[in-house]
Amino acid sequence: MKLKMPPYVDRFVDRGGAPRYYFRKRGGPRIPLPGLPWSAEFMAAYKAAAEGQGAVPKGTHAIVRGSVEAAIIGYLGSNDWKQQAQTSRELRKPIIERFRLDYGVHKLRALRRSHVQQIIADKTPSAQSNWLKALRHFAGWAMRENLIATDPCAGVQTARKPQTGGFMTWTEAHVASYRDMYPLGGKPRLALELMLNLGVRISDARQIGPQHIQNGVLTDYRPQKGRTTNGLTINVPVHGDLAKAITAMKVTGATSFLVTSEGNVYTAKYLGQHMREWCNDAKLPECTSHGLRKLCLVRLAEAGCSPHELMSISGHKNLKEVETYTAAASRKKLAVIAMAKRAGIALDVSLPLDKLREAYTAATGAAPVIAGTAA
Repeated sequence: MKLKMPPYVDRFVDRGGAPRYYFRKRGGPRIPLPGLPWSAEFMAAYKAAAEGQGAVPKGTHAIVRGSVEAAIIGYLGSNDWKQQAQTSRELRKPIIERFRLDYGVHKLRALRRSHVQQIIADKTPSAQSNWLKALRHFAGWAMRENLIATDPCAGVQTARKPQTGGFMTWTEAHVASYRDMYPLGGKPRLALELMLNLGVRISDARQIGPQHIQNGVLTDYRPQKGRTTNGLTINVPVHGDLAKAITAMKVTGATSFLVTSEGNVYTAKYLGQHMREWCNDAKLPECTSHGLRKLCLVRLAEAGCSPHELMSISGHKNLKEVETYTAAASRKKLAVIAMAKRAGIALDVSLPLDKLREAYTAATGAAPVIAGTAA
């Protein structure tokens, strides 16, 4: 039997099938009502709302059904939003809230491609890309919920990003300076060794722990970035440098090697802030945590690893993403081989790059040149 609602009460059923009740007089704010209709808890909140005493947050206003704001409220409570990676939510939440603040009163069905193009027009190329990714995900959810018929983000163009090469790759000199600053036994050193020797992102370095290591191998670990998209698992033997760093720690967590001073697992954002501070204190302001992952792949490529071998470590699905590392390493090897041919020296081309360079130097009798020295 359908239960009759008190005056000015609306009933909605959310995506999980749970009923929601709101009090709203014409033109007034929507005030959520707890409990079931006519219960003591419900009626106490109803009476307070009817008398204008409901707990209405500062800035609360009428939420119009079919508006952008109403859709965003549903989106932020949906599984589509919650199942995104934490880093994606942290990046996109300010964008969605800004979109809600600027355009929330407008009808969602009136949103067109030209509007989205105009919204992102005055932003930097990187900001345009981030805004479009956030709005596309929102629009995809809205289409599945039948709130809009077509995707207003389809065909929207972003400005071309300048080719910066992304995060700077650490050099071996950077690593040496950092290690000199932070000896074994401390969290700064362990953080570096985790990312450098496993090739993982900071979002994974924060949560890898004893349960992930079996017989000296990081076993069947699925990086966080690929967990919502069925990404590949990785199996990476623990390098001796990492094993020493873990063993040297006086305190590690039960589920994560890296823990805060309170014994909690780091969030990616909090660990990233610490890495920024640690690098700055080591006089390495140009270095970032992601640059360690890139150096790991550079080392593998220069040791002669194939793109597929790199992918088994990095977890990449796209071959093109890792081919850049092997291509750069191949060019460096070819340069040594070419100069050896010019000098009439036969080298074992199967050697990794560093050994090949050593062999060339030994064969030519050339001494390393130190910048800034006088003849």
